[in-house]
Amino acid sequence: MKVLVTGGSGFIGRALCARLVSAGHRPVVLSRRPARARPVLPPDTRVVASLDEIADHEVLDGIVNLAGENLFSGRWTGPRKDRLLASRVRTTRAVVELCRRLTHTPPVLVSGSAVGFYGDAGDAELTEHSSARRKDFGYRLCDSWEQTARESQRLGMRLCLIRTGVVLGRDGGMLAKLLPVYRLGLGARLGNGAQWLSWIHLDDMTTILMRALESPAVEGIFNATAPHPVTQRHFHRALASAVHRPAPWVAPAPLLKLLLGELSGMLLGGQRVYPRRLEDQGFSFRHPVLEQALADLVADS
Repeated sequence: MKVLVTGGSGFIGRALCARLVSAGHRPVVLSRRPARARPVLPPDTRVVASLDEIADHEVLDGIVNLAGENLFSGRWTGPRKDRLLASRVRTTRAVVELCRRLTHTPPVLVSGSAVGFYGDAGDAELTEHSSARRKDFGYRLCDSWEQTARESQRLGMRLCLIRTGVVLGRDGGMLAKLLPVYRLGLGARLGNGAQWLSWIHLDDMTTILMRALESPAVEGIFNATAPHPVTQRHFHRALASAVHRPAPWVAPAPLLKLLLGELSGMLLGGQRVYPRRLEDQGFSFRHPVLEQALADLVADS
């Protein structure tokens, strides 16, 4: 398969491209900075700076749409929220327009989203059938992202919407930032720690994306989260234990709100999400339990 991957040089995208190549597929990566992207991608990966570089007659066997600016790279000012939204919606709209102009419409679009779709939901148990409990910025961002991707269905494409939790991997994302801090014994619980954290090991994340891409019968919304979500307190203690350090520290909620503003809601709120559709379809997680996942990731890092 020739597979277009937007956001392919990011944390999840790099791992996916490696999986695609190992399975004999040919990724084509959209990146705003091709020169920076090529060294982190498998050799001979084609990198394009614009979808205009893909000719009308070119045949794509699938698209994985992961592009989006990092939510945690700055305070959520009004202009920044506009950029976060535009980085997802604009790219997704461009992908749909590409599919519309291609002579051969790609059969499948696997498009990213996030468990933020459900809003800050407290202790509620959430599945793919749940509606948003709070229509905050996280919900508005994910909903706009998903609605734009749904335009591909008008072209007859199979659509998979992947609502992703916190992806844990040693080479990027949240865990790569936290590990040095926790190894120094400085890791801190966030607020009272009662907020839920829905997480997933990077290996399971890429397997879910590959499954959606390669399986013609797979369609619709999927929660890409491990089957055992944990509270932030549980995560804090488990990570400290994994690196054999104490866990006495607390980052008070008022301090986080002062430093981060609205963005602090992503850390002090959460979602208790379950991957019911994956489980119902027989998906087997390699890393279903947090302690086992952390042991795997910390061992070689």
